[in-house]
Amino acid sequence: MPDLKKPRHAIPCSADPEYDYPMPDNADFCCSRPQPKPKHYPHKKKSVEFVCGNAAGLSLPVSDGAGLVVDRVGGAIPGNALVAGTVNLDTSGMVQPTVKVDFSSVVNFLINLNEYVVGLLFSIDFRLSKICDGNKVHLGTWTYKKSVGIGGDLAGVQPQQSYGLGLQIDYRQPFNFSFCECDPCPSECCTYVVEIVNINSFGITSASLTNVSISALAVD
Repeated sequence: MPDLKKPRHAIPCSADPEYDYPMPDNADFCCSRPQPKPKHYPHKKKSVEFVCGNAAGLSLPVSDGAGLVVDRVGGAIPGNALVAGTVNLDTSGMVQPTVKVDFSSVVNFLINLNEYVVGLLFSIDFRLSKICDGNKVHLGTWTYKKSVGIGGDLAGVQPQQSYGLGLQIDYRQPFNFSFCECDPCPSECCTYVVEIVNINSFGITSASLTNVSISALAVD
């Protein structure tokens, strides 16, 4: 009896290799071959810490209208600067966090229109510092400034309210800043503090800081 050739598609996964199934040339497509499992690379889980801080409105010292006065806040309030806001951030469980601090406020100042004809000057220096393990490090200073010469106008500042016969007007203007740092040596807990360290004023009847907020975000 002649030696019968097995059909070339009779591969181990065929039901009966002795039977010539009418299958196409690429018959091995029917084989259930194990496919390599896709590689899964584990994603590093990010550690995120977001904290809202403590902030409050402030009444700001200004000149008495007699002339240009530079109010060094440390002298106006002995032994202290004006603290506008603080926020505590714990990054002890992080390796190399990136930290962002956001500060926002509304600057209010009252002017007397009878005195405004000679112009005005109002500036505030805000300083951000970080306190870790009792050590205080200054991180940066941001300045709000409004200066108007004789006969100038208060462009960009929106009047809010008139008093009396309209001789005094209250102006309000938002002021904010952000700060970012990459901390290679995170501490257990640090306090970020915003202080008002210097005020220059001329032609300003009174001033204040309202709608103050501070927050910190750490991502590792």
